[in-house]
Parts: sequence; structure tokens; C-alpha cells
Amino acid sequence: MDFITIPITFGIGVYGFYKLTELFVRKRERIMIIEKLSQLEKADIGNLDLSGVMGENRRTGNKYLSLRLGSLLMGVGAGLLIGMFIVNSSYGITTSLTYEMRQIMSVVYGASTLCFGGLGLIAGFVVERWLEKNQQ
Repeated sequence: MDFITIPITFGIGVYGFYKLTELFVRKRERIMIIEKLSQLEKADIGNLDLSGVMGENRRTGNKYLSLRLGSLLMGVGAGLLIGMFIVNSSYGITTSLTYEMRQIMSVVYGASTLCFGGLGLIAGFVVERWLEKNQQ
């Protein structure tokens, strides 16, 4: 399982950097909007409603985030379980493993984890589309 720690660490680092950058960019955008509004002296800004952009009514794209993460984690768990069954049925419980056997076992674990994780994401996408269709 050592093969997956580097991509996960890199992914977490990139995601954190992206969110931090997005935070500062949005702050700068809000300041620019406020400066532009203060420059408008003759405009009627009494009826201007910015709650859709900056307020609580802002639409977020993470409506089904828990469904996506749950389906991904269930897929990864199922992949690890299926990988364990494949390895145990192929090699059994043995104490003497050669280098080649360990390499094949790591490929089986990695392939089944990625395959079932992808299937979990596809299942989450299908459920998300079905829920959106039923809400309309």
C-alpha cells in the first residue's frame, strides 16, 4: 500500500493550496466590488441585492458532496476487500513470499481499489442525476 501515499499526500497538498488561493482571490474580488460600488455616486444602489453572490443564498456546487465521498470510500473499501479475496484465493496464507509474489499482490490490491473506487464514483454520479431529476 506504499504506492498510494505519495499521490494522496500530493493531492491533499494541491487541494489545500487551491482552496487557500481561492480564499484570497474571492476576498480581493469582494473588495473590488465594494470599491466600484463606492465610486458610483449617482447610481441608485438601494435596490441592489448581492446576497446571491456573497450571502447565504449563494449556490454551492457541493450539494451532494457526502454522497460522492461516501460512494468513493465504499468503492475503495470494496476494492480492498475484493483484492484481499483474490490474493488469498491465489496464494493462500503463506509465510514465504517471493519478491514477484509481493509485486503481483500489490498490483492486484491497487487495481481492484482503483477499479471499485471508480465504480463507486460512477454509482454516486448516477444516484445524483436520479435525485436531481426527481426534484424537478
